[in-house]
Parts: sequence; structure tokens; C-alpha cells
Amino acid sequence: MPFANHTPYDYFPRRLHTREIGNPYLAIHQFFDWENLPEWRSQLDKWLQAALKSGFQLSRDELVELFVRYEFFEYLVEGLSLIRRLMDSTYMPDQELYRQMRNDIDKLLPDEINTAYGYFNNNHNPKQFECEEYYPFHLSSEEKGSPHGVIYDFFDYQNLPQYRDALYWWYIVAIDSTNADDSRGSNYVYNLHKHLIKVVEAAHLIYIRSTSGEGMK
Repeated sequence: MPFANHTPYDYFPRRLHTREIGNPYLAIHQFFDWENLPEWRSQLDKWLQAALKSGFQLSRDELVELFVRYEFFEYLVEGLSLIRRLMDSTYMPDQELYRQMRNDIDKLLPDEINTAYGYFNNNHNPKQFECEEYYPFHLSSEEKGSPHGVIYDFFDYQNLPQYRDALYWWYIVAIDSTNADDSRGSNYVYNLHKHLIKVVEAAHLIYIRSTSGEGMK
């Protein structure tokens, strides 16, 4: 899928605040403070369905909900793009932050996430999910042990401007009366959905390793 030529400006974050630019892990924290992993996964599945069905019409509430979620996904991708830059940075504070978050594996074994009883959706319309729904189903054993590697692979597939373009296209297809096959095709949106599902699960592993507040200041 060809994309327009991007300028250096397109690689800068547009939705992140100064604190999150200084510490992009805060974007992960904010993302999962808004909604929990099962709800984000459900939103992606609904978004995929809306993009694949011709004549599919969302209700007014669903349109508002989708717009907010679309902005949050773009916000997360911007934060992850800065984390991806930390991996290659030679600047000492960048390396220190990255090592602190990457090496914190002893705080979590992925099989232990199922202690997530009482984990609610920001106290707004609270929903309690079965513990198994918090498990990273779409990640391999290696990816569960190295969630930063999933972020690395995510940006090997597309860069930040391409993801911005793709998310906006997906949003438009989901809210109008067309479907993905009328433009970029169903395989394109399936692949986008697959990569987002995996990187959201990887981000959640990083999030639950850092909920103690270490590395989040």
C-alpha cells in the first residue's frame, strides 16, 4: 500500500503532552488507566467488524465511543514510537529509562496476570471480567517474555506516519457505509488489527510491571 511522502514533522508526536514526551511509558499508563485490556481488545474487534460490513451503521453513542477510542489508539502508538526510539538511543537518561522498564521482568510472570480480580474500567460503567480475559492470548512465549520486542516488530511493519494514516482510514471506513474491500482491502485491515492486538497486549505487560509507580515519575 503506497503512502504519501512524509516529512520529518510527521514523526513527532501530536497528541502527547510534555510529560509523556519526556517519559513515553506514561502514555501506556494513561491508556490502561482509561480502559482495561479486555475492553480495549473488545473495542478493536468491534472496530474490525464495522470496517468489514457494507452498510454497517453505528449508533450515535457508538460513533462517539469509536472516535474517542480512535484518538486513544493514536495516542498510544505515538507513545510506543518514542519507546521504540529509546531502544536505539545512546543518550544515557534514555538508556537508563529503557533498561529500568525492560529488565523489570521479576515483577511479573505472564501466567500470573490472572490475579486481576476487581480491575475496573476507570470506575465508569464498571465491568468485571473473568481473569482469563487478561491473558495475552495473541503473544508467543518469547513475546510474553520480551514485550519490548513486540514494540520493535510493530514499527518494523509500519512507521508512525503510516500508522496514523492507517488508523484514520480504518476509522473512516468504520463510520461510513463502505467496507475495507472498497479501498485498501480486508487483508489490510486484518493485518492492522493483528499488529494492534499484539502491541496492546505487550503494552499491558509493561503496564502491569510498572503499576507500583517505579519508572513512572
